[in-house]
Amino acid sequence: MKNETKNPESKLVAFSCGGKGGVGKTITMAGLADYYHTNGIQPVMFDCDVENKQRGSLGHFFSDATKLNIRTDRGMDDFIDAAVNASSRIVLADLGAGSGQDTFRWFDSMHSELSAIGIRFTAVVAITSSAASVETIFSWAQALGNRVRYLIVRNHVAGSDFGYLHDTEPGRAFLSAAKPTIIDLEQRVPEIQAELENRGLTARRAKLAEPKTRGPLLDRLSTQIRVQGYANRANEAFAAANHLLLP
Repeated sequence: MKNETKNPESKLVAFSCGGKGGVGKTITMAGLADYYHTNGIQPVMFDCDVENKQRGSLGHFFSDATKLNIRTDRGMDDFIDAAVNASSRIVLADLGAGSGQDTFRWFDSMHSELSAIGIRFTAVVAITSSAASVETIFSWAQALGNRVRYLIVRNHVAGSDFGYLHDTEPGRAFLSAAKPTIIDLEQRVPEIQAELENRGLTARRAKLAEPKTRGPLLDRLSTQIRVQGYANRANEAFAAANHLLLP
């Protein structure tokens, strides 16, 4: 990735769809931030998950992520003002669970004008094999329609049966209409992933961290090799969606 953008006049806002908790939404967005950093791009990041004030939010992994409550009367306006004025042309926003209605109303009132000035949106939707997690796609897509592009991240943490997306009438209708790009996030050793989260480390940043920051488990050579593999495969997956991840 040699150039930060396809169109130097445009800007991309990549945001997570804050539906059901526990699907790996923040881990996905942190992995996307890693992908950008690996390729020499410094995105501007916003942690919009007001429920997770410390652990479990994007700000836990990246201290430079700005905390922002989009659920206030002017919260989404504050966000877009910050995004437009950001130094980077790529903006990451990790939305909290249950933020759909606030986001939908804002899109209805603001999207056309923002599109006219060159701002594009990619919705990043992490799902598991749970039908409830897939329902998030349908509700967000019904509200947002073709005003955003869709990146579906199938998180294999709970298995690899994603039939509710691929083999049901609502799923097939969504895939036909939205034509999303679909990538996979592999299941990770739970003990290792828990340690990464507890220490606020992504797979990429674990390699760069000092031994005392990593701790005994993450400092083991076998763990480092495994975590590096996680980082490499996540980067490969995001690379396949590069057309959605640049303005």
